[in-house]
Amino acid sequence: MDKRVGFGLRLGAALLDMCLIVVVSLLLGGTLGALLGVGAGAIVGAGAGSNEQAAAAVTGAAIGAMGGMAIGIAVFGFLYSLVEALTGASPGKMALKLKIAFEDGRQAPVSTYVTRWAVKYAGTLLSVVALIPGLHLVSPLASLASFVIFVGCFLVLGDKRQALHDLAAKTAVFKKADITA
Repeated sequence: MDKRVGFGLRLGAALLDMCLIVVVSLLLGGTLGALLGVGAGAIVGAGAGSNEQAAAAVTGAAIGAMGGMAIGIAVFGFLYSLVEALTGASPGKMALKLKIAFEDGRQAPVSTYVTRWAVKYAGTLLSVVALIPGLHLVSPLASLASFVIFVGCFLVLGDKRQALHDLAAKTAVFKKADITA
């Protein structure tokens, strides 16, 4: 149990992940959104004078960039999280040479990583379910689940060094070199 990674390294990995998600999402999403927005703005301002056309294109680019960034963070963030679900380590964890394993330090299968991921992102998954017509009542559960998981992350500060999603999946985070086959 003493080989489990505590709060500091896990926070470092999470911050690396967040920085990467934000930078890539803003660059790609913002660029793509701006390009689409310029086109939409040009179409809207097609019948106007040249100044109005330019203003419509600039406005479209700004609105498109903002929308593209928001969509980029949501889509790229979700896809990024799947890396941890399939490999047992997010890119931030990989950079710090950390990996998820069973509580006793043995290598875990992908199914265990997916279970841990589903618990960790239960709030997000429930929010997606709440988008289905007729299931909007799930939304408060999504908020509650997100809050519980957030608070549960601070369990890492305890002796077991496991967050709530680790306890649910019977996993812990270790330095990759400390994991046994």
